[in-house]
Amino acid sequence: MIDLENFADRMGIARDYVDCTGKPTIISSDARMATLQAMGYDLSDNAALEERALKEELLPYQEILDPVCVIREGERPFIYMRTPENLSEAAQLTWNLVLEDGTEYCDTVPLEEIEIADYITVQDRTYDIRRIILPDVLPRKLTLPWGYHTFSVQIKDGVTVKDSIKQSLIATPLRCYVPDEMKSGKKLWGASIQLYSIRSRHNWGVGDFHDLKSVLKMVHDRGGHFVGLNPLHAGYPANPDPDMVSPYSPSSRRWLNIIYIAVNDIPEYINNKAARDLVESPAFAKKLQALRDREFVDYRAVLELKLKVLEMIFDSSRMLDKRTSRGKKFVDFMEQGGESLLNMATYDALQRELYSQGENAWGWRKFPKEYQDCNSTFVSLWREKHQEQVYFYCYLQFIAAEQLEEAYASAKESGMILGTYRDLAVGVSEGSCDVWADTDNIYRGAAEVGAPPDPLGPLGQSWGLAPMEPHALRRSRYRQLISLYQANMKSCGALRIDHAAGLYRFWWVAQDHKPTDGAYVYNNMHDWLGILALESQRNKCLIIAEDLGTIPMELRVALKEVGAYSYKLFFGERAADGGFIAPQDYEPQALSALTTHDMATLVGWWSHYDIELSNKLGIFTDEIAQRISQDRMEAKQRILDSLHGLGSAGDDVPRRAHEIDEMTEALIVALEKHMCRGSCAMFSSQIEDWIGVLKPVNVPGTFREYPNWRRKLTVNIEDIEKDSFVRYLTNAMTEARNERPHHLY
Repeated sequence: MIDLENFADRMGIARDYVDCTGKPTIISSDARMATLQAMGYDLSDNAALEERALKEELLPYQEILDPVCVIREGERPFIYMRTPENLSEAAQLTWNLVLEDGTEYCDTVPLEEIEIADYITVQDRTYDIRRIILPDVLPRKLTLPWGYHTFSVQIKDGVTVKDSIKQSLIATPLRCYVPDEMKSGKKLWGASIQLYSIRSRHNWGVGDFHDLKSVLKMVHDRGGHFVGLNPLHAGYPANPDPDMVSPYSPSSRRWLNIIYIAVNDIPEYINNKAARDLVESPAFAKKLQALRDREFVDYRAVLELKLKVLEMIFDSSRMLDKRTSRGKKFVDFMEQGGESLLNMATYDALQRELYSQGENAWGWRKFPKEYQDCNSTFVSLWREKHQEQVYFYCYLQFIAAEQLEEAYASAKESGMILGTYRDLAVGVSEGSCDVWADTDNIYRGAAEVGAPPDPLGPLGQSWGLAPMEPHALRRSRYRQLISLYQANMKSCGALRIDHAAGLYRFWWVAQDHKPTDGAYVYNNMHDWLGILALESQRNKCLIIAEDLGTIPMELRVALKEVGAYSYKLFFGERAADGGFIAPQDYEPQALSALTTHDMATLVGWWSHYDIELSNKLGIFTDEIAQRISQDRMEAKQRILDSLHGLGSAGDDVPRRAHEIDEMTEALIVALEKHMCRGSCAMFSSQIEDWIGVLKPVNVPGTFREYPNWRRKLTVNIEDIEKDSFVRYLTNAMTEARNERPHHLY
């Protein structure tokens, strides 16, 4: 009879945790068992489960080597292997190391020369745990370079020959990349923006990559060094549901959202008179202006117009012609994208086809049965039959990647230290392309990623995202994790890891369970951080870990050691007496901000609009809303005390909170200067707060109740750039960032 509690331990399911208030919390046995079930283990048949568990327990000892070994710089360079206890010491071991660049090393040594570090008995069989010490076997003066290598062994004992699997040997730096200017102590400020929210005189009703260029230039000209963006991950361009637009619930985290394509900048559009004539026609121009004028982004209408023109300019025969420079670029892009790109394009094309036939194909589980397996013959035949449509979606990814890179390159050429600052979402939805194309079987659709109860979510959270099973991920040699980091570190100088707690563990909420009844599942933090550091260095991409919420101390220490930058929010940095901690006392290895996309704008916060809205939407009861309003008044006073006490506010900002009914320009300047004078290496300011936007972009805890992820800025970017107050504000921010540090006590 298998002990399920011990089996859950073995699978990395936690028994308890310390919540965000420091209180030890027990995870129920029911939640742990439900998580086991979600991992793919059938608990209804104990005999079958025991047989499977025993087989899985023995498998590592039959393989000699692990599928992957991550060695971080400064660690002992050991490769562990397992051999049966009764193996003859006269046996010969041949090892083979192939470096990433193709260089190969091999040698044959007596097995007895390989040190036995330990032994273990598994199912009445004893195995020696041996370790190969790399410096002892490699040629003299050779240091294992950073990168993805392959290691294997063969053992001959005179009678039998046993080959190991090919182990992925990953050598990584200890720390992530940091630009030299920041190493030298330069403190940066930048702006954050939801790209889709940008208004401009020339976009098609949604912010695009041309607008990104404009924002980067504006911020650079004002003294900033980065522009932080929402996740740019691929969405569901065929899905007509106006609420299925969250950038944090994408179809693929490797590929881009095609809605951000700036059609007018595409070479094929510029050279296509028929397409230009259509766009410049009075009827089309009228539609575009109507989309620009709307308060909220109409994703469906924008995509309809963009796809119509993009289809006009796409000519597969020309784009696949390697004799032209454009054709060669596109073919190279296709080859580099490989199977992943074809799967993304096939998913989008197939989903569009199914919707056109009246199917509610919102996710792959709603596809006809024969198309639910990405690798089925039916999908292959469909792709072959609809090759033109598939190549069209490959082309859209090509254009999106090209325009994003052009925006980043323009920022770097102008002298911005970081330029574009991207955001990596926690995961993908269960019906996504990434899950559909999961050949490594790492995603588990019977559970959702979420968070346990905390002050912002007292009932816990469940985000509708499919978790990655850590053991399957390791068996796959972290193939998809590596690809994910590589894709998201392109065309940017910094990457934000949303919900960085996932580097250590994820909160799994099994089907039919409340978020409060979830369980933590541990990931291999050592390996994940090593790979993150390797890709960070290779891509010269600084890493910012969003470490808010329930974060264990082990992870905080590990993130600091690996060189990831922490995340500090002004409204959350309060002392025990309720006062606001001075930004000068924040952790220097961090990015600070006043607000985020999940919070009220400054105008909304000061006016209590966010409380009134949450009350109206049913998130707060009248009693809770009243209590929060009372707390808010106290917080306002403590903010003013801090601003005046530290010299960030002048006489143009009243000292008593009841004297300020609404957020004023003087108070905005004081708050932004207050943060810029802080010790954090980076400060990110929301452009919404420069122009006094009232409504939030997202109201956590809502879906259809509020138009999340659609609210636009209230002013065109061209006018923001020329605005006298914005110029005064950003100049003040630059001066504050450049102040020499001084003691205030």
